[in-house]
Amino acid sequence: MRLPSIRTRPLAVAVTGGGLYAIGVLSWLFANGVHFSSEAPATFAFGIGYAVVGMVLTGAIPLYLCSRLSLVTPVFVTLWLLANTVSQWLYGTHLHPLSSYLTVWPLLLGVAVGAGVIEAAVRIGLSYGLNRFGLRPLV
Repeated sequence: MRLPSIRTRPLAVAVTGGGLYAIGVLSWLFANGVHFSSEAPATFAFGIGYAVVGMVLTGAIPLYLCSRLSLVTPVFVTLWLLANTVSQWLYGTHLHPLSSYLTVWPLLLGVAVGAGVIEAAVRIGLSYGLNRFGLRPLV
């Protein structure tokens, strides 16, 4: 059996992790009252697709950045945002934290990627100055 090339391993990690993240988050959300309803089949399909694609990307992109460039802040920020949503749901501090998580995932993903950009800039600067802490693939 041939191992995947160095370029496809981060992608495989990202796709697998993103899929598992989507299954976990969507299962939890649907089990706790989030549902889709529409009389128009196209609107219903768009809503389901938006949620599924969003959760896959929200899980996959931080994992890709971590496995390909060793950026850890996108993963931590994504987990923190999910934990914050869980906290809001448990303590009732937000009226609709679960449906909001599905709706605003592009903003949440942007925050996570933005944190990764900042980490990359700092690490590249340290790499030039100290010749350490540079970006490198983990898998």
